[in-house]
Amino acid sequence: MLSAHARHVWVTVCWVGAVAATALNGVVVGYGTVWFQLFGESADAEDYLVSAGGYGAAAVVLVLAVPGILTHRGPRWLAWAAGASAAVLGLLATGSLAASTRAEQSASPVSTGWDGIGAVMWAPWTWVLVVLGIQGLYRLVQTSRPDH
Repeated sequence: MLSAHARHVWVTVCWVGAVAATALNGVVVGYGTVWFQLFGESADAEDYLVSAGGYGAAAVVLVLAVPGILTHRGPRWLAWAAGASAAVLGLLATGSLAASTRAEQSASPVSTGWDGIGAVMWAPWTWVLVVLGIQGLYRLVQTSRPDH
C-alpha cells in the first residue's frame, strides 16, 4: 500500500503528464499541419483550418482541466500553467484561423478544422482531463450554491 506522500506524488505526476502531453499534442498538430508539408508545398487554407482545430481543441481541454486540477488534488501551480497554456494555444488557434482566410483555397478541400480537433482528441489523457474537468466544474457549482 502506498503512503499518503507517495500517492500525492503519483497524482501530481499524472496531472503534470496529462497537461503537458495535451499542450504538446496541440502544438504538434497545430504547428505540424502548417509547417511540415509534403513535397515542399506551401500551406493552404485547409491546412490552417486543421491547425486552428488542433490548437483550439487543446486549448479547450486545458481550460476544462483547470477546475479538474483544483477539485481533484492536483497541484495548484498546475492550474496556472494549464490556464496560461490554454491562452497561448487559443491565440495560436486564432492566428491560424485568420491565416486560413488569407491563404490560397484548396481546389478540392478534404480536411477541415474537425481533423485537427480529432487529432488532439484521440489521446486517452485528453478524455481524462475532459471528464475530470467537467466533474470539477460540477463540484465547484455545487459548493458555491447557497444551500451548501
